[in-house]
Amino acid sequence: MIIIKIFLLLLLTLGFLIFGFSIKLKNFQRVVVIIGYIALFMFILNPSLSDEVAHFFGIGLGSSLIIYLTIGVISLVNIILFVDTKMNKDAITKIVRQKGLDDARKI
Repeated sequence: MIIIKIFLLLLLTLGFLIFGFSIKLKNFQRVVVIIGYIALFMFILNPSLSDEVAHFFGIGLGSSLIIYLTIGVISLVNIILFVDTKMNKDAITKIVRQKGLDDARKI
């Protein structure tokens, strides 16, 4: 059990460091990532803590709570990526359209 905890903590820390230093985060995003990291760190060190938090929210098991939270976070990230992709697509369309109009005026 200790080996898997050490492995999970190292993996979590490595992911946190790569994520934290690879992209530019706003202050709110930075705080959310740090809080999530600390929560996961505590749940790995003390798994019964997730059961207590789950019972507080009316969920039977801590593992169910973690699964529900993961589904919610993945759905949120999916929506954010979809909106970002749509905004990028619209910006590229606008730039290409403007470039086409500029080139047509030169002729």
